[in-house]
Amino acid sequence: MECEEKIRKLLEVIESVANKEYEKDNWRSVLDRVADLFEADASAIGETAGGYILYTKVSSKLRELIEDYDPERFKVPIGGSAASEALKGKGYVIVNDYQNYKYAVEAWKRAGLKSLVVTTMEADGFIGCLSIGRISEGKPFTEEDGKILKSLAFIFSFIIKEEIKIKKLFERAVRDHLTNLYNRYFLEEEGKREIERAKRYRYPVSVIMFDLDDFKRVNDTYGHQEGDKVLVKFAKILRSRIRSTDIPVRYGGEEFLVLLPNTTYREAVLVAERIRKVMEEVTFRFGTEEMRITVSAGVASCEPEDCSLDTLIYRADKAMYRAKREGKNRVAVYSLLN
Repeated sequence: MECEEKIRKLLEVIESVANKEYEKDNWRSVLDRVADLFEADASAIGETAGGYILYTKVSSKLRELIEDYDPERFKVPIGGSAASEALKGKGYVIVNDYQNYKYAVEAWKRAGLKSLVVTTMEADGFIGCLSIGRISEGKPFTEEDGKILKSLAFIFSFIIKEEIKIKKLFERAVRDHLTNLYNRYFLEEEGKREIERAKRYRYPVSVIMFDLDDFKRVNDTYGHQEGDKVLVKFAKILRSRIRSTDIPVRYGGEEFLVLLPNTTYREAVLVAERIRKVMEEVTFRFGTEEMRITVSAGVASCEPEDCSLDTLIYRADKAMYRAKREGKNRVAVYSLLN
């Protein structure tokens, strides 16, 4: 690429950032321009998460080249990676033979990644990476590419830092402060979006409603602080027995709800039973006394053509109360005969 052409494309990238185009499509159009600037097949921004870098912001062509692209499947460990080399060195790393690279990630190798440049993004500490890569054959990336990408990463870092800050504030707003599960506000917003996705892609959705049996007796006898410990314990059990794609909610008081996308009622019953059985085996100690606290659950499901969040919650709630009436510590499934 001629020097004048490269400068023009670089200015286009900077202009798109100045115009906040990243707000419209989660950085896709900006990253399209970054890839074009370096004659790369794709570019991506990765953020740190639990010892890994997850590339959640990617250019259009990456999703075309990898149809089933999932950030979780293509996550990169921070330690022992191009990112760690960049952090220890000059802020960027160039790899022109990724298939034989000592820190190559197997998922990226299978995708056919041949070369890449990784540069760190830092703003009061390491927050992620900006990367470009080629799956097709092309000329090697150069030191000049690394330096230009590093300069772009410097600009992007401040924006990403603000996005992370806003995301954290949003998380606080949609989380129950005691159990760290989602609250009803989040359920209403994200739940409706999930129902729309289910209708679009035609998959079933299920809801499980849980209620701790005789919980009022715990609060009345041992106090609300001890009752809170029970709620926290159940929330941990709940999180540990569901998928990352499920939505666990503290619905109110001792009521909990889980929205399960792409799940039939039979599959949801298995999840509910698994959680019920684990809770049944837990022994709580209140001073010198011990107690087991059980949970009742109601399951409801709907097919895409006949589905709404309100209907699902109503049906799961009805089923849960039937479980209570029939003796507690059990799972009931909603039917039109309820």
